[in-house]
Amino acid sequence: MTNAHTQKTVSAVETSFEILDILAKIEPAGVSEITEEIQMSTSTVFSHVSTLVQEGYVIKNDTKYVRSLRFLEAAGTVRQRCEATQHLREHVIELASETGEIAGAATEERGQRVILYRSAGEMAAGDKLPIGAHSNLHWTSLGKALLAHLPPERRSEIVAQHGLPRGTGNTFTERDALGEELERIRQQGYAVDDEEHLSGVRGIAVPIFDSQENVIASLGLTGPRSRFDPSHLTSLLRHLERAKNESEVRIQYYA
Repeated sequence: MTNAHTQKTVSAVETSFEILDILAKIEPAGVSEITEEIQMSTSTVFSHVSTLVQEGYVIKNDTKYVRSLRFLEAAGTVRQRCEATQHLREHVIELASETGEIAGAATEERGQRVILYRSAGEMAAGDKLPIGAHSNLHWTSLGKALLAHLPPERRSEIVAQHGLPRGTGNTFTERDALGEELERIRQQGYAVDDEEHLSGVRGIAVPIFDSQENVIASLGLTGPRSRFDPSHLTSLLRHLERAKNESEVRIQYYA
């Protein structure tokens, strides 16, 4: 939708994207269900959905609509464009295999954490997060590893834009407390999510830097609180630091 920073937009395009966002949450959904969410006339919603079907971005199954696999194709080409982080897929797969946990790589876009790669090991337990999932930076280890190493002015912009919403009782929702946490992350070189996004789930992540010392991604491991105790986190950190070192050497070599 439009805001104070938008100079000129096309409302019809905004509506189509809003419908796609609604489908992402409630698909499969019929026109009436979408209409209830978007609060527009049934005829308007039907016209937009029919156009999305015609263009191949939505599929109709009986009277229900779902997004098509064209989004998978689009996401794949976007991810391939990120040359500096393509090799992280190998490390994510290795980390999941070595540790048995859920491994992931993420980057920052528009002030949010975006999952680039994800792989589940044999002991994996946790949320089933899709590739490309966006989330606030301040409440996961992958996100905090990124946020801690962004320029101060960029961090301020992100907090001003997205705020510090609460995920659980452990989420950092005050700027000063978050600032202390990010300083601690910079000093120790890794970030920990202590049930700050989801109750019962912990994570640990390290930042990945390019040859100019800009943070471009993060690598992390996620699992249940019962298993992610201090000794296990120490063991996982060794795996992450090895992957981080190999990754940064490769980035510098190909830069």
